[in-house]
Amino acid sequence: MADTVTVGREWPRKGVWMGTVFSKEFKEQIVELHRKGGRTFMDIGKEFNLSPTTVANWVRAADKRQAAQDRSTAAGQGGGESDKQKVRRLERELARKEEELQILGKALAFFARRADQ
Repeated sequence: MADTVTVGREWPRKGVWMGTVFSKEFKEQIVELHRKGGRTFMDIGKEFNLSPTTVANWVRAADKRQAAQDRSTAAGQGGGESDKQKVRRLERELARKEEELQILGKALAFFARRADQ
């Protein structure tokens, strides 16, 4: 008797949709559109045929990378974050919270309309 069992399977299976792989540069450009252009995830998603959730995930991942980079830079300098870094971090946080608030407001309106029907 064999110790391992190998099961043959076609990959990708028929009927299974595989996601598109985007380049790092494309993702960075999308994140910059959100950050500097002040555009919503929904607007960017519609223009580039992306899910708003995908755009939000890319922005969140970029924020985490930036925060980790800022921490390592601050640790390398032996000090805490500078005022400029703190303002930048707080502005990103505020923008993220405003986006969340906007999404929640839209969801509230949607469910209120459904409840009235």
